[in-house]
Amino acid sequence: WLRLQGVSLNTTVCYVKALRAIYNKVLRQCHAVDARPFDRLYTGQVRTQKRSVSDADISRLRGLLLRQDSPLALARDIFLFCLYAQGMPFVDAAHLQRSQISDGMIVYARHKTGERIVVRVEPCMQAIIDRYVDADSDFVFPILTTHDPRQSYRQYQSQLRAYNRHLHRLQKMVRLDCNITSYVVRHTWASLAYDSNVDLAVISSALGHTNPNTTRIYIRDIDNRRLAEANCKVLGRIL
Repeated sequence: WLRLQGVSLNTTVCYVKALRAIYNKVLRQCHAVDARPFDRLYTGQVRTQKRSVSDADISRLRGLLLRQDSPLALARDIFLFCLYAQGMPFVDAAHLQRSQISDGMIVYARHKTGERIVVRVEPCMQAIIDRYVDADSDFVFPILTTHDPRQSYRQYQSQLRAYNRHLHRLQKMVRLDCNITSYVVRHTWASLAYDSNVDLAVISSALGHTNPNTTRIYIRDIDNRRLAEANCKVLGRIL
């Protein structure tokens, strides 16, 4: 049924895994007889496309001339801020409050995992924060207007769709080869950090990953390139 709806293979796998986990949890709680409908079910996965952009791409995006009060300028500022802030997810940027910034540090808990993240506010980040100061709002960015969970969730979903549309327009304006989406920020920060010889454990901690294997997915392409470079060095000595 998911395939008929045009859902991708990896997303289908994610849904099926979630359904299986819920099913198994109910069986344990109800002490029911396990019919095991998921036995021998393997849907497979495909490798996702590269989701990071280069530092040269970031420079082109930063240099793009935009009207300051335009939605495109806001989307670019949020994208850059999230990149500067150790790959902060869009959901956390949307919910970021001024009270979470103190003594030059941002302290927040990731919405997805609850992991506590600490980010030092660099001048490039402060410049973006200052552009959106609003005395009537607790939020750093003009994304959400309410603290009510249901209303804020609807606002977040709507703003996320708009954000990705604006990023797609920005991608075309600077003629980038890869797609720019809300996911690209985290992959890009991880890739640039790893390429700058930052330790994998440090990258994992900065991203709030509880499992370092998740971080490895982000930087798989760089790993392959480094292996190729290492092999060239070995062959250079041999030949």
